[in-house]
Amino acid sequence: MRYLPMLLVLAIPANTLAAPPDVWPGFRGTGDSISEAKQLPLKWSATENIAWTAELPGFGQSSPVVWKDKVFVTSVEGEFKDTLHVLCFDLATGKEKWKKTFAGAIKVKTSDYVSKGAPTPIATADRVVALFETGDLFALDHDGKELWQRSLVKDFGNFSGQHGLGTSPVLAGDAVLVLVAQAKSPYLLAVDAGTGKDRWRTEDNFGSSWSSPTVVKVGDTLTALVSSSGLAAGFDVKTGKRLWEVDGLKGNTVASPTAFGDLALMGSSDKTSQMVVRLDGEVAAEKRIAWRSTSATSSFGSPLVYKDLAYSVSREGNVVCLDPKTGKEHWDTRLPASCWASPIGGAGRVYFFTRDGVCIVAKAGNEFEQLAENKLPAKGKVYGVAVVENAFIVRTESAIVRIGK
Repeated sequence: MRYLPMLLVLAIPANTLAAPPDVWPGFRGTGDSISEAKQLPLKWSATENIAWTAELPGFGQSSPVVWKDKVFVTSVEGEFKDTLHVLCFDLATGKEKWKKTFAGAIKVKTSDYVSKGAPTPIATADRVVALFETGDLFALDHDGKELWQRSLVKDFGNFSGQHGLGTSPVLAGDAVLVLVAQAKSPYLLAVDAGTGKDRWRTEDNFGSSWSSPTVVKVGDTLTALVSSSGLAAGFDVKTGKRLWEVDGLKGNTVASPTAFGDLALMGSSDKTSQMVVRLDGEVAAEKRIAWRSTSATSSFGSPLVYKDLAYSVSREGNVVCLDPKTGKEHWDTRLPASCWASPIGGAGRVYFFTRDGVCIVAKAGNEFEQLAENKLPAKGKVYGVAVVENAFIVRTESAIVRIGK
């Protein structure tokens, strides 16, 4: 492995410090899908408010990430995902700055039922860390120079999940966390962000899922929240020790935890398994669950908690808005299609990017008020969105599009 010393404290943990409005550093930003931007586009179309479109090689389901003037994105190519791409684009112009290409450590048959470049990378002030379903984990600097690389498959064995690896790496202090939730020998791994070397690896009862950890600070403890096919749990980021758990869940296979204050909303496609849990490690097991859902579910996207309200989107595209502390429902509405990207909160609005490219914009509030309905002028399904001041960067199967001029 080759590496350079880190130049800064890398983490921007949720519940502690929001990312500045010119940064969207990882999956769901800092893990909550909330932007601090003061101005965001409200309306767009094929002829209005589209700055640029950049084509990508191959295919990808990851979200783009942004660090100031740079957009980073990944994709895979080939029948067996033989070729892995990490690309950097200029945020203002959409011009490609560089493309780094790797050969996958193992062959993974391309299929509509297996992940295709699904993990979202991490961006920091001096590097980008990218994970692929081939088990390849890389760190590059902002000029595309390789800092270190490793193969999780070579180190820990082949993945055993039926639908491939969909989890995204997550930054936790100066460590990178990777959840490998699979049928056999699932684990949560922490590696040093500067060197790529192991900090710790914890095996637990993680069922197969595509969810990603969410990092929060609970008291003085940096905690990794995991929700994965049957289990919700908190882990000490320093040691990997499990601090608490709730088992017996169903349907929590894609949505990632959403933390707010001393609580976290665990999304699930099974309504009784969508719940809010208390994060304090000292809470008695019987008091861990604050409330369970009676109707709201989260299927592909993770739930959003924004301005003291929670939003969940079901498999069918039904949105439910409720009080995140009590579970009381305020309103529900039906979107034109389901959302594969998580809803986004910013500038006092909630943005629902549906898989078919239609975005419903609603005012954040306990009564439904639609502000706009916009159609993305790009082919392919929408998989993820990055948000910075005055702009959305939307990821489709083989392109990224900047909304907002």
